[in-house]
Amino acid sequence: MKKQLVATAALLAAAAVALSGCSGSASASSSGGTKKIVIAEPVHGIGYLPLYAAIDEGYFKKQGLDVQTTTLTGGAHVNAVLSGNAWGFIGGIESAAIANAKGAQLEAIGGVVDRANVYWVARKGVKIDPNNLAASLKGLRIAASRHGGSVEIDTLYELQKLGMDPSKDVKIINNDVSGSELSLLKSDQADIAATSDPVLSEGISEGIWGQPIMSLPATLGKFAYSDIVTSKANVKKDPATVKKFDAALAQGMSYVLDNHAGAQKIAEKEFPTMSPSLIQSTLTRTYADKDWDGIGITDAALKVDLTVARQSGLLQDSSNPATAANILDLSYLPKNSN
Repeated sequence: MKKQLVATAALLAAAAVALSGCSGSASASSSGGTKKIVIAEPVHGIGYLPLYAAIDEGYFKKQGLDVQTTTLTGGAHVNAVLSGNAWGFIGGIESAAIANAKGAQLEAIGGVVDRANVYWVARKGVKIDPNNLAASLKGLRIAASRHGGSVEIDTLYELQKLGMDPSKDVKIINNDVSGSELSLLKSDQADIAATSDPVLSEGISEGIWGQPIMSLPATLGKFAYSDIVTSKANVKKDPATVKKFDAALAQGMSYVLDNHAGAQKIAEKEFPTMSPSLIQSTLTRTYADKDWDGIGITDAALKVDLTVARQSGLLQDSSNPATAANILDLSYLPKNSN
């Protein structure tokens, strides 16, 4: 299974259309002393709340930055940066490593989600023995999000840890649209879903599945799961913007860590179709699983991410291995960043 990260015409067209609604240049532009920046995201997720808090609480504005997010599915968030249509993306560093193995020059400048926001759930009626997952899962259909995405990568890795061959022992079903695993399990097109919050909480609330049969935040530990990635050219051309961006992002992270009630309000604003109780249950799990832990990225957390991606077979970088030295630039983080 090899992820093709070279942008197709369709993906680039979709990215261009989605980004056309943003004022100014899609990547970064200056107007009246304020620099406009677009961050592409693969989904609009509660895990990204520190970024949203930095926007909603005006921390970026105080730094002279007008940061906007745009949701681009199917890997287009990476392609938007490669094509120059976005200044950066939020997502897995392994996506940058996969692109760099094909000749790109991307690097992470700060962290957001510090553990894998991935959980396995079983459709109601599917019997799972938690003490013998491998035998329980054999022959089942697993909805594992988009091909080459973090959810699939982590799932393939965990299946291998269980001694299973993902290409033979289970059937992987890729679903590009976040949340489509709800309908896949509800309509009996899949037995297991590898999902993330808030979709996890939605499925529990709707009775489609029960509590997770596996929690990857627990099994994988501290993990560079979702980070801010930009091009090395952007950093070299305008390091001052990177420093300002990191300063505001650090404030957004501190806000959600220290102000749970405020985080709830921002989440309700960002996800107006979700009930407050569903948002609260999602945030409760997020805090309990320690998904947020500062904007620093440790070498150990990066190593877990890259190891998982390589062993899953989706990161093939033996000729030019990603390392902390060539894919992280944390020199612009505020002092004492975790």
